[in-house]
Amino acid sequence: MIRDARGLEVTSAAPAAVAALDGAVLSLLAHRADLSSMLQQALALDPGLVAAHALAGFGALVAARAELHPQALHHLAAARAALRDRGGTPREHALVRTLAAWAKDGDMEGAATLLEGVLRAAPLDAMALKLAHAIRFMLGDATAMRLAVESALPAWDRSISGYGFVLGCHAFALEETGDAAAAELTGRAGVAAAPDDLWGAHAVAHVMEREGRARHGLAWIAALHPGLAQGGSFGRHLHWHAALFHLHLGQVDAALALFDRDIAALPCEDVRDFANAASLLWRLEAQGVAVGAARWDALADLAARRATQPGLAFIDLHHVLALGAAGRHGALAAKLEAMRHRAATQVDSQARVLALVGLPAAHAIALLQDDPAEAVALLLPLRHRLRALGGSDAQRDLFERMLIEAALRAGRKALGAALLGDRAAQRALGAWEAQRGAMSAARTQSSPRACQVTRLEVA
Repeated sequence: MIRDARGLEVTSAAPAAVAALDGAVLSLLAHRADLSSMLQQALALDPGLVAAHALAGFGALVAARAELHPQALHHLAAARAALRDRGGTPREHALVRTLAAWAKDGDMEGAATLLEGVLRAAPLDAMALKLAHAIRFMLGDATAMRLAVESALPAWDRSISGYGFVLGCHAFALEETGDAAAAELTGRAGVAAAPDDLWGAHAVAHVMEREGRARHGLAWIAALHPGLAQGGSFGRHLHWHAALFHLHLGQVDAALALFDRDIAALPCEDVRDFANAASLLWRLEAQGVAVGAARWDALADLAARRATQPGLAFIDLHHVLALGAAGRHGALAAKLEAMRHRAATQVDSQARVLALVGLPAAHAIALLQDDPAEAVALLLPLRHRLRALGGSDAQRDLFERMLIEAALRAGRKALGAALLGDRAAQRALGAWEAQRGAMSAARTQSSPRACQVTRLEVA
């Protein structure tokens, strides 16, 4: 029995394997692209290292690509075999049960709950903390994210490996639950303690985005730039945030340049890359940029290949967006039918999300151009349920913008003005809101709410 960097018992006779596992956990916390290679190293040194198999299995599931699901099942089987052959700690048994809950049953809520139980028993379990945080993020459960990290925080201090990353998790949970000031302070502290803490830096960027501090946000991300490449798809997500800051300021050429150079320069096999690219193209077009058919076609090609594959409902909606924008009517119909069938016949976590919000939202997105009135009828009742799709408030803001666009296109100017007024109470307004506010005010009776939406914040 060996102890890891935070004192947790690991069933292994290979200190080098446990050290490699410690490195993999730090890669997980830092969102580094070398996580897979670190796990391969750990398993080469000890093929029965249960925690490494668990982390590799979770990595395949978090990637949310159907072709990687067999990898999760492989690591689950290997971890179970290792437990049978040499036993394991209660933590290792719990990690395997947790992996099974998601990989076998599709029960993401159950997996997160089990991980939070592991964390209560061992609050220094950085792997359990980060994985529970990631699953709750994918489920849109910011309150549970915050409760879990706050229950563990009293056990941590600067002397413990990974402390800065735990602060980063806390910062993001604070931001997503509406505590912006504390989120920024905590995120900055996390980055100070761990300069490669992209998640904590990301939390600070979220605060700046909501508050309209676009120039500060661009400077903040520029200071991170040397480390973004190590973050793989998550580094590219921070470039996406930089593009949002440019759009807020009306700097559409700079946003499009970021799209081509840093966000969609590589094939978007990673589902998060795909979401970044599709949502940014839509935002660019909404601000009057002719992005051209080629950019949409590149995304639609990938979406068409995945049209019938099960995945995250959040990503499904971005596939629908790309297929519709590229005019791929056959693939779009196949995608919608696959979503409908899953929602009607399956009981896993994401099937339930599809039934609750994903399927009607997908139909609304498909109808945005040709029938905006029906898109409004579908999207408006979902407004306060879209959190179930997962992702962040900044990512789900795409659907709020779509609703406003649909209302204005359908001639429902009063509704558009009311939605923009509500938006003004939630976040700083930028170039897109100014354009839409002018459109609604031009045909709407003057009112305090209608006047409010013309305010432009570009600090």
